[in-house]
Amino acid sequence: VAMKLIVGSLLLRNFHLLLSSFSLVAMKLIVVLAALLPLVASRAMLLNTASKTIVPDEFIVVFRSSANLTTRARHMEHLRLSLEISSFENSQVMHEYNIEGGDIVFRGYSMRTGIDVVERLLELPEVEYVSLNQEAHALQVCNRQDESTWGLERIAKPDLPLAGYYEYTGDNAGADVDCYVIDTGVRTTHVEFGTRARFGYDATSPAGSPIETDDNGHGTHVAGTIGGINYGVAKAATIIGVKVLNQAGSGTYAQVIAGIDWTALQCRSGTRKCVGNMSLGGGFDSAVNAATDAAVSSGVFMAVAAGNSYGANACNYSPAGANMATTVGSTDNNDARSAFSNIGTCIQIFAPGSSITSAWYTSDTATNTISGTSMASPHVAGVGARVFSANPTLTPGGVEAEVQRISAVNKIANVGTDSPNLLAQGTCDMQPPPDM
Repeated sequence: VAMKLIVGSLLLRNFHLLLSSFSLVAMKLIVVLAALLPLVASRAMLLNTASKTIVPDEFIVVFRSSANLTTRARHMEHLRLSLEISSFENSQVMHEYNIEGGDIVFRGYSMRTGIDVVERLLELPEVEYVSLNQEAHALQVCNRQDESTWGLERIAKPDLPLAGYYEYTGDNAGADVDCYVIDTGVRTTHVEFGTRARFGYDATSPAGSPIETDDNGHGTHVAGTIGGINYGVAKAATIIGVKVLNQAGSGTYAQVIAGIDWTALQCRSGTRKCVGNMSLGGGFDSAVNAATDAAVSSGVFMAVAAGNSYGANACNYSPAGANMATTVGSTDNNDARSAFSNIGTCIQIFAPGSSITSAWYTSDTATNTISGTSMASPHVAGVGARVFSANPTLTPGGVEAEVQRISAVNKIANVGTDSPNLLAQGTCDMQPPPDM
């Protein structure tokens, strides 16, 4: 019995020792796990998903501050291999960042790739977050132009009376936009354009013998309202003359379609944003409307005149009736629809068109004051160019929607049956709309 007691005592003592040892190991394991817990990070977040100004397929990846040089190097090596085999075309690292030297560090990179690669990156412990890349814009105060035309003054201010001056953002408005004036040609040497205007195409003359200027005046006037230094809305836009009407201001739809075709081709083959203006028209024509819609679909924001048939339905004319064109009616300086302006559901917006002063064709300094929906449309083309500059990722349809969004609402008297009561505005602040 004594022996059994001695053995039992020894066993009990060893059990307590074993239990104590196990507890010590467990405590150490808990301490180790606690120390490792910050390294086992939760899934990184994808930021800016609600932004309206993201750059498609571009991302900024930010490392955790705890990610050391070895970890980051291994990450970048594996990333480049992933990008090489990715099905996304032109996947690449664009920039690498390493800002240090103080209490706060910033390390990461930007890349262009598909969302599948990003989803895998979000699972990696060294990644703190991934941000969708967004646009940035210069923030600058308004420029002021005294002695401006009433049309410019009106699109810069949502309410009457006129201010006596035109305010606009920057002398580089529209600098990255090509504006195709599909009309009678453009006097490219006019002082309004400096070195920004050039001849593009002539559909009115035999092949090989183009008339490279304006021998009527209408196209030069329109171009001056789009991008003239004194009379224009987008004062830095490039003006390209596309001649489809002759010296008398007349032509055929075959010539007009040829000008549209040439414009669309130039836009497709280039990298710049494209705005077209057609201050012309005639009877309804399916071919002209279809060509206009195709040009818009290819990337050209196309402003067109509603027509001057004194309150007729713009849908009965072309290209005013084209589905994808931005058709423009005319107003006077009292915010009434111009008596000559057409109306109806095919109009998207109104702009100043009565007694508009702009450049003229008779000399490099000539001006003229004329009226028509032809004069209203280039105001909207100029606003469209500015919208394109401020929102470079927009489609032509997106430009039209933004032009309408920033317009002045319910200001026009006698706007006409089924016409939108929207007056074009090219205000000083042409930055992208805020995120909703």
